[in-house]
Amino acid sequence: MSDGERSATLEAIAQRAGVSKGGLTYHFKSKDELAAALFDRLQSLVEADLAVMRAEPAQAADYYVKSSLDVESPLERCNMAVTRLAQGSHPEANELLARCRTQWFDVLMDAVGNEDMVHLVMLLGDGIYFNASLTGTGAMPSETDPATIDRIVGLIGTIEY
Repeated sequence: MSDGERSATLEAIAQRAGVSKGGLTYHFKSKDELAAALFDRLQSLVEADLAVMRAEPAQAADYYVKSSLDVESPLERCNMAVTRLAQGSHPEANELLARCRTQWFDVLMDAVGNEDMVHLVMLLGDGIYFNASLTGTGAMPSETDPATIDRIVGLIGTIEY
């Protein structure tokens, strides 16, 4: 929900999902059950993302950065929902997000082998995601243009470490 956790009533969630409240509560008896399912979904999506990165370690950093452009992917939408819970001081959400970042870090570290480069890649991905998520609010289009991102990713390969 874009209005924050407090406005995420079961009624509002059902309406946004296009289902009845009864249909929603048939599957999820409470907001806690719904949150738990959301957490499971995020972990599953992250595992799939990690599998892609592990399958081609030489491309893991490129993939991580370029996938940051896709703010409407199921992974990013789920990540944003969990992030909103974390911003509302939901401890399990905070723990899950930290665990996911550690998993991405570890896979990138295996692929890249340089801790500073992994930090650079992750912060670059975060910045690209942030700017891509603002495109509807007047952000500079060149910052999220795929050709610009390709040139930036190309620079990563030229850094000696």
